[in-house]
Amino acid sequence: MDIFDRIKHDHDTLRALLERIEDPGADNRRATFEEFQRELWAHGKVEEAVFYAALARHKDARAETMEGLNEHHMINGLAEELNAMPADSGAWTAKLQVLGELLRHHLDEEEEELFEEAREALPDERAGELGRLFDERKTHALAALAPLPRA
Repeated sequence: MDIFDRIKHDHDTLRALLERIEDPGADNRRATFEEFQRELWAHGKVEEAVFYAALARHKDARAETMEGLNEHHMINGLAEELNAMPADSGAWTAKLQVLGELLRHHLDEEEEELFEEAREALPDERAGELGRLFDERKTHALAALAPLPRA
């Protein structure tokens, strides 16, 4: 898979996990949220280190990558706040809704806007190399994560 396929695959995984968490009748919401947070953190860190870094030299993609970095920061902050709250509270549900809206906006924008600019900036061979590097680094990032402390 090239970098675009790899990132899209991760985005689809994050969307599916978020849908499971948002279902108020779902069993194990907290465990699913913890899985979501691990995937979210690893995806964001590796995406920044591999994909965004590769685009840093391309001025047409610079504004989109800066926006993406800021959105990553906001999304991770909300996820950390949620991790520290009881999952059965109304405040948790409200904050989860905000996180979901921001995350979906971010993923859609990357796929619809940043990917277009990146496809122009990155030759196919480079996109393939970045996809392999993304896989390798994400595997290491997930392996390095300790279990999250619970609220």
